[in-house]
Amino acid sequence: MPTEEFLQLRNDPDLESETGPGGTLIFQDGDGFCVVGPAFTTTEESTDYAYGPTRAAALANYNYRPR
Repeated sequence: MPTEEFLQLRNDPDLESETGPGGTLIFQDGDGFCVVGPAFTTTEESTDYAYGPTRAAALANYNYRPR
């Protein structure tokens, strides 16, 4: 079940996101891209996210993040 924080990101009209593999969200963040998974809470408390300079790099980082 997705967290409240994930649902807020998914429903944010100002965040131009797309659905990625496994129900993730992918969106541009500054000069790079962020991938956020359904278990995301915060960057301090969660490992269900990753960042990369490109969409592909962010997805690769998400797949190799600590769990």
